Amino acid sequence: MALYDVLIVGGGPAGLSAAIYSSRQGFKTGVITIDVGGQLTLTPMIENYPGVSATSGFKLVGVMMEQASSFGAEFIYDEAMEVEEVDNGFRVRTRGGKTYECRALILAFGKRPRKLKALNEERFVGKGVSYCAVCDAPLYRNKRLLVVGWGEPALEAVSILKRYGNEVLVAHGSRRSDEFAEKLRELEAEIIQGVKVKEIRGEDLVEEVVLEDVETGEVKVLKVDGIFVELGYVTEADWVKGFVEVNERGEIIVDELGRTSSEGVFAAGDVTNFPYKQAVIAAAQGAIAALSASNYLRRIMGRSEIRSDWRKLMG
Repeated sequence: MALYDVLIVGGGPAGLSAAIYSSRQGFKTGVITIDVGGQLTLTPMIENYPGVSATSGFKLVGVMMEQASSFGAEFIYDEAMEVEEVDNGFRVRTRGGKTYECRALILAFGKRPRKLKALNEERFVGKGVSYCAVCDAPLYRNKRLLVVGWGEPALEAVSILKRYGNEVLVAHGSRRSDEFAEKLRELEAEIIQGVKVKEIRGEDLVEEVVLEDVETGEVKVLKVDGIFVELGYVTEADWVKGFVEVNERGEIIVDELGRTSSEGVFAAGDVTNFPYKQAVIAAAQGAIAALSASNYLRRIMGRSEIRSDWRKLMG
């Protein structure tokens, strides 16, 4: 069982910022997420992030992830499903069957990737089904892959997967002909429209997918080595209800220091009750939550608290 000083659930701007601040302080920091960047990767152009010239959400996320990794943050590509309080901290269980413990917990999962709701989808998560092209693309080289989705997210996924010599197909539920269709063709991606994923098949790994025509119900089977889901994001905070206090909208209630109703548990970003849902605000909340978690750990370790983080202060 892996033990961390700080465990962060979520890999969006709030979670990445928290990872930077926590790991930079020398605390062993883990980030559990099924994708990196969250909703930020859906934004083709960001012009209002302080100190950063106009850039894509995808590129900004990449820089933040590299920064967190450079300070020692560890990324765990899985989905947190259960959390409980244990002696000296907290225990998080994931969909992949793994268990992680920590002394301080930061909830920053924002909105989660929308699922396919296909037969056997959960069984193949991490075994051919992915919700994060930037995370998992390096695992696939010269393979036949299916991207399910449309628009900028699908375009980014295809672009990334193509870098590794993969053959890429794109499936979508509507029959659209727009600028994205043309861009996908320029990337030499095969487009299959008017279908939904009905079933995923394979032994230990994904081997084929069953597609169903949304109008006629006709099915076709495709041989693929992996499926990348790019269907947007939804809020899913039910798994922490009863563990921390949430409001009527399912948002985690925090104070000005990112503290939740459970001591040692902090939250940041879009999953909280803070009204403004902006990347820069989420990142700021992530820093606040990490500093609060740092001071919480310092208190229980008998160390003095800090009020700034201009340099490493592990005394």
